[in-house]
Amino acid sequence: MTYSTNSQVKLVAGRLALDFVNTADWTDDGALLKDRIASLADLAVWQDRVGLPDAHWDGTLDQLRDFRHQLRRAVLGQATSGLTVALEGTTAPSVDWLRRQSLRSLISISALSVLADPRELDRVKLCQGHDCGWIFLDETKNARRKWCLMEVCGNRAKSTRHYARKLEALR
Repeated sequence: MTYSTNSQVKLVAGRLALDFVNTADWTDDGALLKDRIASLADLAVWQDRVGLPDAHWDGTLDQLRDFRHQLRRAVLGQATSGLTVALEGTTAPSVDWLRRQSLRSLISISALSVLADPRELDRVKLCQGHDCGWIFLDETKNARRKWCLMEVCGNRAKSTRHYARKLEALR
């Protein structure tokens, strides 16, 4: 599945809320670099990929971007003010209940599960790739994962180090 920008929908974070945050690329200082959700049609593509095609977004595209930015800051421990979690008075979730929920609520529930569990929150990491800014839940046994995707950011970092060593050897 691809967005309208022809970039692939990648789910690497391990949690719905974190994958939602990763619908954008971020600079090292947290500024938006590239937004993969350029329209509500792109949001629908992402929803299909995560298995929530019937969930509805109850706002504008600007509100979606603001929510995503607030969520990113909260998960990274940078701020929690302004992040509202709308659970819409639910009781025990069922499959039918999930189909009727707003996307904002489903993402909020996912974010709450990460934020409320110190073990998970301690394993939320920021990709070390240059200008990637994706976040992920490091579920490796030794908690040493560095990159969102080894095939992308990991290979790029290794190639950069290799090139620097080659240059140094030539001097």
